[in-house]
Amino acid sequence: MPRLERAQVVDLAVVGGLMLLALALRLPLMRDSLLGDELIMYGIVHDHGLGDVLSVVRDTEKTPPLHFALAWAAAHIGDPTWSVRLPSLLAGIALVPLGYALGLRTAGRAAGLVAAAILALQPYSMFYGTEARAYALVALLAGLSTLCLLRALDTRSRWWWAAYALAVLGVAYTHYIGIFVLATQAGWAFWVYRDRLRELVTVHALIVLAYIPWISSYLVQQGHSADEARRIAILAPPSVEYFGFANAQVAFGQPFASLRDVPGYAAAVLAVLLLAAALVAAGVRAWRRDPPGGRMVLVILLAVATPLGIAALSLPGDHSFLLPRNLIASLPALAVLIGWLLVSLRSRLAVAATTAFLLVLAVGAAQALDRGHRRSPYRDAAHVIDAWARPGDPVIQGSFLPAKGSLATGLKINFTRPHPLHPAGGATEAAAWERGRRTGRVYVVVPLPGAFKRVRHSGRFAGPEQAFELRRERRYTGLEDILVGEYAPRDGAPGS
Repeated sequence: MPRLERAQVVDLAVVGGLMLLALALRLPLMRDSLLGDELIMYGIVHDHGLGDVLSVVRDTEKTPPLHFALAWAAAHIGDPTWSVRLPSLLAGIALVPLGYALGLRTAGRAAGLVAAAILALQPYSMFYGTEARAYALVALLAGLSTLCLLRALDTRSRWWWAAYALAVLGVAYTHYIGIFVLATQAGWAFWVYRDRLRELVTVHALIVLAYIPWISSYLVQQGHSADEARRIAILAPPSVEYFGFANAQVAFGQPFASLRDVPGYAAAVLAVLLLAAALVAAGVRAWRRDPPGGRMVLVILLAVATPLGIAALSLPGDHSFLLPRNLIASLPALAVLIGWLLVSLRSRLAVAATTAFLLVLAVGAAQALDRGHRRSPYRDAAHVIDAWARPGDPVIQGSFLPAKGSLATGLKINFTRPHPLHPAGGATEAAAWERGRRTGRVYVVVPLPGAFKRVRHSGRFAGPEQAFELRRERRYTGLEDILVGEYAPRDGAPGS
């Protein structure tokens, strides 16, 4: 067998093994409770026709419809409380061979293999590869559009130009954050391949024509996007410090977890030092008149395009888009860039640095699988109430989420038996305690810590005038810890 063929077989085996590893790391997360925006996705696609889904997306959402259509189809495959995540799972696993292929065509075989390993192990990729939203899909399609563009430029094949157009349209119909990657790679192609101007103009004109039908819907959605940007400005106020933190979470951390927790303070410091050393070495090589080739320039531009674009949009003080999830379209290029930086060091140092960085990611992956760093366990809370409660027993739900709408359904959609659910606070909570006087039990589900104030909880006693006593409780750990308490009227209490 020729040497090249043997190397290809080895690469296929390694990439295949990394895909299996990626699947193994993500499967435990697939059964976690839907949370946050995932509940909005569930509410849109569950028990609705595809036409209704597309109408709701246009009128209430802030992203294009492609991922919603895929999630709608996936919701019919199995239990929709987890099957709506299937498109993201498949996209997240497909990022592994894509990273290898993109690296092979731009930075070399070794960098491609490291990029594939990074995309398999990253806690960030693990999280969004099991998130019922469009982030993993837009990352996959953005990287695929780059790969197809390079193949089309190399071969001048109409089939590769068609594949490039479809991939670009896939990005454009999946999420608006892909625009920075699309604009950057198109600008690079127009500049570097000026002799292909006719082909480039033709294919991009066709892309624009195919996107025109969605433009009116895009204009409708702009009001939703403005509201979202203002909300993000409260959660993630734009600053140099937060910009650096968000990019570190993308490279080796996990969204919604501190770097001290995932991958841990020591591992995070090591990762920063490794990347800093590799960047310095790359700068020295460029200074000595050994700059990166044209295709590595493209990779570098794509890796920074989305972070810099999102940062520029966030500069005005009344809104922000600077959340780690909004940086994901540049993820395939970032993985290739990191792989190239690491393997470009001197031979032994390259092996040591690459091994150390992948170990940091492995530590982070293990931390991300820890129960305390996974999505809030509303599924577990719902199942214990199913086991404890009798028909008609009221359930009070306290949460940082709104009391109404899709975001409040994290507990309800996981019940296997019907239970009257009352949001904490005001008349709804008072009605639950009054009903509990008749049924003899009230169940309280609250996130920890601090949420007890919303259900007038003092530990052992709760309810109006502390008239109910805790009989048993169960605590569950996640990004938001949850307590389930069973209360019964106590003898001698007012109103008993």
